[in-house]
Amino acid sequence: MKKISIIGRGTVGCLAVAHFLRWTECEIDWIYDPNIETSPVGEGTNLKFPFSLRTNFNFNSSDMDRIHATPKIGIWKRDWSWCGSDFKHCFHSGETGIHFNAVEFQDYMFKKLKKHKRINHIPKNVKDYENLDSDYIMVCNGSPKSIKDKNFIPRKHTPVNSAVVLQCKWDLPKFLYSLTFAKIHGWLFGIPLTNRCAIGYVYNNKMSSEADIIADVQDVLDEFKLKPYAQRNINFFNYSRKINFTERVCYNGNASFFLEPLEATSTSTADLVNRLLFDYLFTKNKSLNDINKEYQREINETESMISLHYLNSCWDNKFWLNANKLSRLKIKKDFKEKNDVYNIIKRSITGTDPFETYPRDVGTWNIYNYRVNIKHLKIKKILREMMK
Repeated sequence: MKKISIIGRGTVGCLAVAHFLRWTECEIDWIYDPNIETSPVGEGTNLKFPFSLRTNFNFNSSDMDRIHATPKIGIWKRDWSWCGSDFKHCFHSGETGIHFNAVEFQDYMFKKLKKHKRINHIPKNVKDYENLDSDYIMVCNGSPKSIKDKNFIPRKHTPVNSAVVLQCKWDLPKFLYSLTFAKIHGWLFGIPLTNRCAIGYVYNNKMSSEADIIADVQDVLDEFKLKPYAQRNINFFNYSRKINFTERVCYNGNASFFLEPLEATSTSTADLVNRLLFDYLFTKNKSLNDINKEYQREINETESMISLHYLNSCWDNKFWLNANKLSRLKIKKDFKEKNDVYNIIKRSITGTDPFETYPRDVGTWNIYNYRVNIKHLKIKKILREMMK
């Protein structure tokens, strides 16, 4: 393996370049269209992202300061199991995720990596990947315009497809948790940075209007004394690739998959794609079939983990009835297959040892995360009934 091409300089493109610089001796062609503005996708992460930054990029607290990042100490969840329910999924001592400004992160990573002697910068729009002279190509150039062709699998158990994101200035962070509040039309996230807070409302645009969302977000803005200065409306698909890795090309980031941002799983899934490709190309321990199966397993399990949040709610409107139906269909499918989702949930609701472990994380959660969330989402009884 002499040369790898990485297409795109968004968050995932930067992560891919850093990964293959760190773990290989490859020459890297970094190809990107300078006229395309990079997308600020995702400003919160789970616990795996900081570890990846540290090992691949020597990322530290001074780097955090330069991108207005804050540590993410847990997830503050409200109204998921009944109106008025409120709990914090706190991470263990010494473990944090990150909240970061995605555009600043991309620019900072790009500048740090720009002068590396093994990177060839190719600032142009490339569509015909097969004609590149690299030994392998990773495509990280953003979302597809449609997922109706044979290359994609629509993730049909996800009830949301849109978001309204409001940016609000503040002088200091008022919380260090990611907010994840269930609302009547969907759910709301809050991402605290050092200089601003992003409040986003994720919903289904076939069931609710932008006006509905703006009206329903006001109570949270008032609670934290936030005044929006900018608004962005986003429509999205939920999907994955049918075949993500071929003998010469693979896909990552939104070119590969998208699942709604509940639990902030996108960066860890992107990191998994990097590691699977490395295993295939350099360790030779896994075949193409192996890594494609592991990719699909990760997407399926993450979709199931997200679905658990929709099993119980305090609203009986069209959105929540549909969300509940879709989540039950997804979890029932796992239970019928008796796969790792089934096994880790079963152990979570039957075991009593607080230090019990499971051989691996399932859908980015370990058994501790399943126990905490199953307990506070009040879905243990529902899951027991579904297992019968």
